[in-house]
Amino acid sequence: MSTFTASERRSCKRMWVQHVNVDAEAMAVKLDAIRAGSAHWTAVHDVLEVGVRNRLEAARNAALQRDSVPGRLSNWWRGTLIDCAYKNLHAAEWLIVGLYSDEQVEAEIPEAVARVEGGLRRDDPRRADALDLLEGQPGDPARRERLAKAVEIGFCATDSEHAALRNFRNTVLTGAVALTAVLAVFVGFVYRNPTDVPFCFSPTGKAMVCASGAPMPSNHDVITVALLGALGGLLATIMALRNIQGTSVPYDVPKALAVLKLPLGALCAIGALIAIRGGFIPGFSDLDSQPQILAYAFGFGVAQQLVAGLVDRHAQGLLSGAPGKQSATTRPERHARRRRSTRASVPPHDGLHAVGGAQN
Repeated sequence: MSTFTASERRSCKRMWVQHVNVDAEAMAVKLDAIRAGSAHWTAVHDVLEVGVRNRLEAARNAALQRDSVPGRLSNWWRGTLIDCAYKNLHAAEWLIVGLYSDEQVEAEIPEAVARVEGGLRRDDPRRADALDLLEGQPGDPARRERLAKAVEIGFCATDSEHAALRNFRNTVLTGAVALTAVLAVFVGFVYRNPTDVPFCFSPTGKAMVCASGAPMPSNHDVITVALLGALGGLLATIMALRNIQGTSVPYDVPKALAVLKLPLGALCAIGALIAIRGGFIPGFSDLDSQPQILAYAFGFGVAQQLVAGLVDRHAQGLLSGAPGKQSATTRPERHARRRRSTRASVPPHDGLHAVGGAQN
């Protein structure tokens, strides 16, 4: 039974760490079973076994932070440990193909093909080559090498999709931080100089009304408008949750979007009231009362979803197109394709996969 240090136990609380550990342990058991059941174990198989076990150990070390790693914030931002853990786990996935029996090769083909289908464009020749594995003949000498290559390509595509998702999350968070900083400077300036950017209206025949209820511009006006806009942004965030699908990716994009919508709501409320006061928005006249000003501030905070919705749709597209870090993926509809007549003559790929040809 494995024992963990206090730091490793903290790491195990993260779901992706559990995924890596479970997959690594399962693959180690599979490797032991393959060795025990093989009647023709060779020196080539010894090399592959060492390679698989080394990759599995490296994946565990990265997941449990056993190796020297950058700071927690840097690792969270760059995804260093996540990428290291899964790249090593995926390398073990395609290396172990060289140890599979013919029956295991046939069993792994559908999953490998599904992964490639989900990760590559339809006009990618590597996708067509992977699809041909479904129609090949068992025992084809090149079949094992082509499967190993398909496994490698499929996982590389998955890793690229998750890198794009991480970059998107970082971009959203960077935008949220920059927007919050600029908004804080603006609010601080108007708080000290309320007459420079007044949130007050002078309806015809009535006294001036301001967002804070004072008869003249007050330093509380901008605070009131910004907070109501942020509350509207929070409401829009809650309403948008119904469209967010669950995902097993280790990068929490929905939370990043929620962080963005709060300052965006405040910005929309402030900007909209300034535009109304300046007569910039056709059809809007000066507001008549403080409750009306507050209602408009909150409403425009909610209306920021019109802008943020574009970001939400892009995020949902990335999430739906990115399978979990495990091998599961949604199989897209296939286009009709021409069967290769010379498939049996395709030579094995060069590189590490060629060692699989020594399998019994």
